[in-house]
Amino acid sequence: MFLEKIVEMKKEEIQRRKTRSRQKEMEEMIPSLPLPRDFMKAILQHPPMAVIAEIKRASPSLGAIKEDVDIIQVARAYEKGGAPAISVLTEAHFFKGDLSYLHLIKEKVSLPLLQKDFILDPFQIYEGRVSGADAILLIAALLGREELSDFADLAMSLHMTPLVEIHNEEDLEKTSFLHLPLIGINNRDLRTFQVDLRTTFRLRRGIPGRTKVISESGIKSLEDVRLLRKAGVDGILVGEILMRSPDPALKITELLEG
Repeated sequence: MFLEKIVEMKKEEIQRRKTRSRQKEMEEMIPSLPLPRDFMKAILQHPPMAVIAEIKRASPSLGAIKEDVDIIQVARAYEKGGAPAISVLTEAHFFKGDLSYLHLIKEKVSLPLLQKDFILDPFQIYEGRVSGADAILLIAALLGREELSDFADLAMSLHMTPLVEIHNEEDLEKTSFLHLPLIGINNRDLRTFQVDLRTTFRLRRGIPGRTKVISESGIKSLEDVRLLRKAGVDGILVGEILMRSPDPALKITELLEG
């Protein structure tokens, strides 16, 4: 359904952009680029709960959130509010994002940036690195076991932090043999779009203590944050409530005031 549709569209999009010469060009560019900002360090320096604040104009489950928003203004508000990192949607069709947002935002804020997209090909990881991503989302449900390992290794070889996202026990099992610095637990079922915070509570128990855990989707209140903190979660990724807020910086403070 949704996953199959997005994978089909994304593969077509990659084929339109991917060429051997472009791949070689990016590989040659990367050694001369500045090193990515340290995404993991940013998370670790904000205990007991780091907020990855997301810039998201729209989504498949919600439709338009705030399509005409000034993304630079929002990014600056996130930085002012104390978020240690920013998540940037770069998927164009469903989320109304763009790869160019990474450069635009990075020029205006000092925070590390997570690129969120549907990563299906190593070409996209090189694109993200060249475009200014400091970390990159890898969705376990979209990748085979070996692909997930290879993609995470490639990201780390480019000095980026891979945030591997899981949704269920099958995804968790795929990560069991990897030594990942960071795992995201998405409380939204990608097939039904239903959100259940208990997904984090259930899957958190199967993640090694050395791996930091980010809870994603459905986090709306201070009480949600308190429950996640008690469950041993190290950070939250929050988008919708910040994008809809007239004062995103204040909203970040409200989520953490407990």
